[in-house]
Amino acid sequence: MAVNGLLECRKISKIFGGIEALTDVDLKVAPNSITGVIGPNGSGKTTLFNIISGALPPTGGDVIFKGKKISKMGPAQVCRLGIARTYQLVRPFNSLSAMENVLIGLGFGRAASMAKKDRVAEAFRILRMVGLEGKMNHMAGSLTLVEKKHLEIARALATAPEVLLLDEVVSGLNPTEVTRTMGTIQQIRESGITIIMIEHILKVVLSLCERVLVLDHGVRIAEAPPEEVVRDAGVIDAYIGKFEDEEDLHA
Repeated sequence: MAVNGLLECRKISKIFGGIEALTDVDLKVAPNSITGVIGPNGSGKTTLFNIISGALPPTGGDVIFKGKKISKMGPAQVCRLGIARTYQLVRPFNSLSAMENVLIGLGFGRAASMAKKDRVAEAFRILRMVGLEGKMNHMAGSLTLVEKKHLEIARALATAPEVLLLDEVVSGLNPTEVTRTMGTIQQIRESGITIIMIEHILKVVLSLCERVLVLDHGVRIAEAPPEEVVRDAGVIDAYIGKFEDEEDLHA
């Protein structure tokens, strides 16, 4: 099935000191979709995110956003164009409140032009979207892990992205927190934001994603709807085969 791309990666390669972390990786992401990126540890998933977000330049290939090459842009430029990201290891400003953390995010990206008088209301709207409106005056350092992960999402949303890159936002959460976070992700998508997410929990990928990119040793081994990916022999051998049985796909 053809995908009309809002964001495309074309033949992306990355070499670190002679080691090829990514090799000719293609990806096309449709507007207002959720795309999963999965693969074993060290398969190049975060490197791909770093290249899309401008934190790393590719060794070869191009990232195309809304028809424009952005591969040579830095993270601040990419953010201003409308691509934001979270990090697996959350690092909020612990001595500031949740509200203050989001207000800082509003100073960057496409939201930077917003009038200062409107920023508090916008920050509250974002905190409510991620379920943190009741904790807006709490210091970030006092929040639980799931709350810090939602605050990480909120800070990224504060830049007013069109594309949001989520790096393992459910990692380390209990089943109830995973379900809550999945609901938040779906709500963000319903607001019109396109999502690309790195995730190890296949239940999340199968439930949320329309398409899934599978990487192994920096090579794209599959890119298809999730129900096709989990039946792909190459994917099962490289990644899914490490799960003990079919129940683990839905645990």
